[in-house]
Amino acid sequence: MVEKELEAKVEAMEKELQRLKDIEAIRKLENAYGYYLINFMNQELIDCFTERGDATLEWPEGTFLGKDGVRQFFGNINKERNLEFMHQMMQISGIIDVAPDGKTAKGRWWGFGAMAIPMGDAGINQALACGVYENEFIKEDGVWKLWKIKWVPQYSAPLDKGWVRPERVAKPRPPREGEMRVPDWWKPDLPPKGIPYAYPSGYILPFHFRHPVTGKETTEEVQNARVKGVKSG
Repeated sequence: MVEKELEAKVEAMEKELQRLKDIEAIRKLENAYGYYLINFMNQELIDCFTERGDATLEWPEGTFLGKDGVRQFFGNINKERNLEFMHQMMQISGIIDVAPDGKTAKGRWWGFGAMAIPMGDAGINQALACGVYENEFIKEDGVWKLWKIKWVPQYSAPLDKGWVRPERVAKPRPPREGEMRVPDWWKPDLPPKGIPYAYPSGYILPFHFRHPVTGKETTEEVQNARVKGVKSG
C-alpha cells in the first residue's frame, strides 16, 4: 500500500512538473511572438505557427485560415522592411491553461503598445492601441506552436487626440523647476555605446534566444546591417 501511494505521488509530481514546463514554453513562445511583431519580422512570425489547416488568425475585419492564411497576413505587411515601421503590442497579465492531456493549451493576455505605420508620401500614422489576445496553442513533436489567435481591440487612438473625449481631457501641468534636470550623481562608469536604439532607426536589440519553434538564429542582424551607426559583428 505504501509503495503504491509513493508511486502515485511521484506520478502526480512528474505530471505537475511537465505542466509547469509546458506553461513556461508557451509563455516564451508568446513573448517571442511579441518581440518579432514589433519589427514585423515576417518569417519569424510565420514560423511560430503550426502547419495545421485549422490554424486561424481572427481579427475584427475577418479571419485568416490555415498556414497559407498566416503567410498571407504576416507575409504582406511591411514586405519592404521599412525601418520606420513599428508595431509594438506588449502581452501583459498573461494566464495560461494547459489541457489535461498536455497536447493543447489556451492563453489570454492584455495587449498594449504603440504603432507607427508609414503611409507613403502622407507621412507616418502613429497611434496607441489596446486589446485582448485569446490564443490557443498545440504541441507537436514536443514543441509548442501557435495554433489560433483571436485579437479583440479595445481602443486605438492617435497621440494628438488620445482616447478620452476632448471636453474631458485635463489641461497639461507645466513642469516643476528642475524636474527634467539630469542629477549630479548621474555619472555612468562607461560611456554610451552610440547605438541608435530609438525609433525610427530600425535597430533591433539582438535576441539572446533562438526561434522557439524552428531552433534557428533569427534575422535581426540583417536589418541591423542597414541601420546607420551599427557595426556588424
